[in-house]
Amino acid sequence: MSNRNMWRTILNLWFLLLTLGLWAQPPSSNKGEKAAIQRVKSRLVSSVDGSLPKVSLEFFLMSEGADAPIKWEVNDCGEQTGDPAIDRERDSSMCVEAHMELKDRRTVTVLVSVGTFKRGPFGVPELFSVTITDLGGINRTLHHLSDLPMELHRPPPRLPRDLPTPVGTVATPIGGESIPAE
Repeated sequence: MSNRNMWRTILNLWFLLLTLGLWAQPPSSNKGEKAAIQRVKSRLVSSVDGSLPKVSLEFFLMSEGADAPIKWEVNDCGEQTGDPAIDRERDSSMCVEAHMELKDRRTVTVLVSVGTFKRGPFGVPELFSVTITDLGGINRTLHHLSDLPMELHRPPPRLPRDLPTPVGTVATPIGGESIPAE
């Protein structure tokens, strides 16, 4: 076998392996999920909350979130029980989640219901929940999408740096408990 034929055989095998490897990869998301995400991104926020402008949800979140990156994904709206036997029997709601981490490290999660997993996306997407999580891990659920701008522009709560020594105690020794004052 000549060198030329050997190289051609190696290249053909390499191409075959590459093609099989790519073909065996699962798709990152199916067409239905991509379509559901696109429907939610383009949904006018004024149709969800009449006090908001006629802009898409994606534009609204980008402008209110100071251009923080938005991760879009399809999930079960938090309805799974964790028990596969029960969850397999149920037709869980399908939500599109928009998740942002802001510069001050608070996070915003917006869930929009788009259908169910067995029936697929159907009907008009509806707001399921809006949650802000602060640095301390405290979740605040907003009742209206129009509450989001006010909450995002509110200064975060200040945490006390050093608490004053309680009345009736002396300074705490290192590694010990407070000593009552006499």
